[in-house]
Amino acid sequence: MGAAVARTAQAMTMPLMPWQRLVADVGGEVDDAGRFVYPVCVVTVQRQAGKTSLKQAQQVQRALQGPRRRVWDTAQTGQDARDKHRELADVLMGSPLRDLIAERRKAAGSEWLIFANGSELRPHPPTRDALHGRQSDHNDIDEGWSFDDLRGAELMQAITPTQLTRPGAQTWVWSTRGDRSSTWFHGLIERAYAGEPGIALFDWSIPDDVDPEDLAAIAAHHPAIGYTVDLEALRRARVTFGDRVGDWARAYGNRATGAGERVIPLEAWSAARTPATLPAGRAAYGIATAGDGSASAIAAAVLDGNGVPHVEILEHRPGRSWTVERGLQLRDAGQGIAIDRRGPAGPVADQLEVAGVELLHLAGGDYAAACQDAFDRITDPAGPRLRLREHEALDLAADIAERRTVGDGAWVWSRARSAGDVSTLEAATLAAWGVLRNPPAPVAPFVVFS
Repeated sequence: MGAAVARTAQAMTMPLMPWQRLVADVGGEVDDAGRFVYPVCVVTVQRQAGKTSLKQAQQVQRALQGPRRRVWDTAQTGQDARDKHRELADVLMGSPLRDLIAERRKAAGSEWLIFANGSELRPHPPTRDALHGRQSDHNDIDEGWSFDDLRGAELMQAITPTQLTRPGAQTWVWSTRGDRSSTWFHGLIERAYAGEPGIALFDWSIPDDVDPEDLAAIAAHHPAIGYTVDLEALRRARVTFGDRVGDWARAYGNRATGAGERVIPLEAWSAARTPATLPAGRAAYGIATAGDGSASAIAAAVLDGNGVPHVEILEHRPGRSWTVERGLQLRDAGQGIAIDRRGPAGPVADQLEVAGVELLHLAGGDYAAACQDAFDRITDPAGPRLRLREHEALDLAADIAERRTVGDGAWVWSRARSAGDVSTLEAATLAAWGVLRNPPAPVAPFVVFS
């Protein structure tokens, strides 16, 4: 189908570059029965390479391929999908192909193009029930990096049933590489590299040994250089990223990264990690919940002989209701429990207090002070003054954590901006605050009078 896509792109006044024609040719291969050889195609390419124009030309070609075909498009949000659809509709209505459009609907939430052959091209939100009761011949998922395993699986559960009675149906996923939360998209890439049948992968990325600050090397691996992008355009784009080298490498080198630039430097975090268990002593505890309530964590902190807090994640599990029972078990085991009741763990704090647990009191600015103190202790140039026992979920939280400003220079760990669950980091922060603010009382010397 590559030649047909190329003719469609030409008619839409956006002729294909060589890399686009390669994708259209290979992804458009059909067998003797007329079905696509690759039911799933994954395209991962740098920004400004032209993936949107290729996707649009291919959508129109698929709609014109036969009568009453159903072509669907989605992206990271329903609004993004609608914006992309309006962009395509504007291009199409301004091209020689406009006479093939029987109807264009613009009403919010029901935008679509109906072709003269009865085919439809429509956007939809990336939700599990968005295509319930529908049929589809072609499905596009844009910005695949924005989906984690759960959202990606739900989206495929929405798409797959719509293709069962449509021979030759095909799904395309388009995106640059993502960050640590992009588990679904990166999983697709890994499956393709592992040779899973039925998946075609088109991957333009800089090799691991390429310095992303080497613009000539970036240009050598960017498939639109010499066509729609030149070296000067790359220089100008680089300036807009400032010191966010990781974001630049992801956008224009198509290299997977963490949550942008790490808030907690990796070197400092690695120095603060320890395989050792907690030292002997009376612990303080922290309980925290992810922003969407999907998981919670409990951490314990103990001071060593030098007054340095050591922190360990005791549990990290889905949901939050389980933390109430664990909190009841811990109420007499240590110095107390700290919870930021202004966040999603607020219901846990309420239930524990109703059950008679006296929580460590956090005043208005205490949580911000706790976050900043934990950061300062981890990143101290003289060496870490906070030790954290190795834990996979805690390492991930440190990798993806972002900050939210709450005052004139004050900040807290951001549940909304972070690219995933940071409840382990929040629980560790609260536990450290608790043990530092409530140190164990000194033991009086035992004196024997004669």
